[in-house]
Amino acid sequence: MLIFSSLMKKARVLTRKNNLKTRWTQKQARLKEKSLNLAHPVVKASYTWSIISDQLCDVLGPEVHHQWFRQVKPVVISDNVLILEVPNHFSAQWIHTHYHELTDVLLSVIDSKLSSFFISQFERHPAVNLKGSHLLEGSTSKVKRHGENDEG
Repeated sequence: MLIFSSLMKKARVLTRKNNLKTRWTQKQARLKEKSLNLAHPVVKASYTWSIISDQLCDVLGPEVHHQWFRQVKPVVISDNVLILEVPNHFSAQWIHTHYHELTDVLLSVIDSKLSSFFISQFERHPAVNLKGSHLLEGSTSKVKRHGENDEG
């Protein structure tokens, strides 16, 4: 019974792998039909992430995908690294710890040289976040309580 279970598991893994390859081949064919210019690193990042995101949803299921990958935004492909932006540092760490290897394996099907890197919005735009928090602090200190007058 254990051997049968193991064989079934291997068969499911091979089926998934073949399905992923088939999907990638189909997407490549559509790409050629549309003749998109993937030379631009931002366009290539967006297109690559759309493929990887679909595959992650298939592998992990829609609930996990929605939880961790719904807000991921592709930034650019630079030096064979797909840079992906996530909402916060916790998400970047969690994805790196739990899903980074899977993401890189899926990327390797597309291009064996590609890898991924998840970065938080704060790490990508530190000045914007600092300005935003400063504005919030300044605006809350000037709010008057009900009944407070200008003289006091």
